[in-house]
Amino acid sequence: MNEFDHYQGLPGVTFTAWDVTEDFYSKLGLTGSETDAVAKTKTEALMQTFVLDKGNATNVVSDVTDANGNVTFPTLEKRTAGGIYKVYYFEETLPAGYTTYSNPIILVLPAMDGANELSTIHLYPKNKIDDKEKPEKILVDEAGKALEGVPAGETFYTFEVGKRINYKASFTFPSQIGEILTEAGVEQTRYNKFVLDDQVSQKGVKFEGISKIVIGGVELSDTELTTFYTHMILTSKNTVTPYSNYAGFTLTANLNAETSVSNATEYTKSKTTAEYLKQFAGKKLEITYGVSMTEYTPVDQEINNNFVVQMTRDGDTDDNRNVLNPPPGFGTGGHKFLKHESGKENQTLAGAEFVVIRKNNGKEEFLKQAVDGGAPVWTELPSGGSLADAKKFTTGNDGKIEVTGLEKGTYFLRETKAPNGFIKLADDVQFEIKNNSYEETTRLKIPNVSQGGFLPSTGGQGIIAFLVIGLGLMLFAIIKYRKVREQTV
Repeated sequence: MNEFDHYQGLPGVTFTAWDVTEDFYSKLGLTGSETDAVAKTKTEALMQTFVLDKGNATNVVSDVTDANGNVTFPTLEKRTAGGIYKVYYFEETLPAGYTTYSNPIILVLPAMDGANELSTIHLYPKNKIDDKEKPEKILVDEAGKALEGVPAGETFYTFEVGKRINYKASFTFPSQIGEILTEAGVEQTRYNKFVLDDQVSQKGVKFEGISKIVIGGVELSDTELTTFYTHMILTSKNTVTPYSNYAGFTLTANLNAETSVSNATEYTKSKTTAEYLKQFAGKKLEITYGVSMTEYTPVDQEINNNFVVQMTRDGDTDDNRNVLNPPPGFGTGGHKFLKHESGKENQTLAGAEFVVIRKNNGKEEFLKQAVDGGAPVWTELPSGGSLADAKKFTTGNDGKIEVTGLEKGTYFLRETKAPNGFIKLADDVQFEIKNNSYEETTRLKIPNVSQGGFLPSTGGQGIIAFLVIGLGLMLFAIIKYRKVREQTV
């Protein structure tokens, strides 16, 4: 093999050979008095800048590259009728997604190898991909079905803490992933790096793991999956509390850049993995995996997920690809509240106790456990209406409470205990969880009415005693008044 075996041939390229001899020499403008060095310099310069003028050229022949990227023109004439060596311009028509990378393809005859004229000439024009296949990623439900779009008016999904959020990422294995290059008896794997890397944009998120790997439409399981992970090493990120880093994973192919000479042991590892991955060349890899939010996840902040494929091939050619159209982000919702005396917003109230209620299929459920204990747990309100097991939210001296870790929806605060000296609310306080509902500017103010002074309440048993004492004092005063008057008379 030669040095060009390092490159992947491109099929489907149409080459058209144009005879541009007359136009080329006209633009070159040599007088014949130039030295060989000067003539060579001028010729090479024109070859790099020459523009095909089809009005001053002859279309000779066209052909298309085969599956290996090869095309042959065996019938090109070497000289004009006047004995002048010909000049050919090879025009390229590329498949979709590729652009020209090299200089114009011009062949100025004769082609020499030292002192010898070549009769067979190999040209290797380079092209580059400008529309590479990108990895794809979507959010899916438990059944693997793509989620519906973000609700109207929202910019990201709002989920409960603890809910598993599933992604499906996919990418097609390179067609040459399993190839071994040989040059001068030295072997090296064509690909020395193939890494799939995934990471969320906020700390405090837990990586739940990979639940499914499908290649070419076939799910890997048991021994197949074990073997896959032998060659594609899985590293999980952020799986342990307090989840202080970024959740995600890497799948790293056990490939390297060593050769059979530089480090035989490492090269053997790379070769073994390349030979294993060869069976998947050109097949789509689909990975389903999940993350979840925790009590350490920032509230009401959008969390995005970056999935990138990192590759290095042919020794040192890097090829990194990102998802072109990433799915919407996600976050967890919350709301803030302020308890104050009615008519006096600056007079905050401590000691008010609330529970959170939601309605589900016509039935009321209460929040049993909030994020400080893990995922929210919802329990149907019993017939007796007992809220003894509900999570209690109690206002401090600043009158503030907040509820976090909830998904988008409508909820209710139900006061179970009023501050001392105040009347308990008769009605629930409705609130919405959505994007930006946790902002300070949306803090919901909840007033309580005072019970008034400290006189005994009407209707109590104690009032009779007070009435009797009062009557007695009044009678005593009347009798005393009469006695005084009689004595005066």
